[in-house]
Amino acid sequence: MPGSLKEETALLLEDYFQHRGGGSALPPSPTAAVLRRAAAELERRERPFFRSCAPLARAEPREAAALLRRVAAQLEADGGLNWGRLLALVVFAGTLAAALAERGCGEGPRCLAAALAAYLAEERGEWLEAHGGWDGFCRFFGGHGSQTADQSSTISNAIMAAAGFGIAGLAFLLVVR
Repeated sequence: MPGSLKEETALLLEDYFQHRGGGSALPPSPTAAVLRRAAAELERRERPFFRSCAPLARAEPREAAALLRRVAAQLEADGGLNWGRLLALVVFAGTLAAALAERGCGEGPRCLAAALAAYLAEERGEWLEAHGGWDGFCRFFGGHGSQTADQSSTISNAIMAAAGFGIAGLAFLLVVR
């Protein structure tokens, strides 16, 4: 695994965006597998909201990255970061990345992964480290174990409890945009 939080975050995000865009490769790490599973659950539960976000991705990756930074700032202003809000931000970014890729902007997902990795590692790195880094994310969302029905339900409940207000903040930001 890479040596820095920013590198690790960028690799996790790039893997998730590639997977989200239809890539079928196995996850490169247990952490990537947990991120994929938790993100898929949140996206499934909030599909109408995330689908409504796709048109916000313009043809220019820098515009999408700027929107992503505004949403991140809004989430923070609405009560700070938690694992659910971080996951909601990742899924939002994945939605934008997929929309850019569908529009033929191959560099869009990598640009968004770099922008979100920089935000998380540089601006929110202290929070991430204080909460166990990506290992803390894995502990919060059920660890590296098998995907049983109980674990899936626990993940779903944890996501909704932690991300619910974050998603409301995203929706508010997008409506007043």
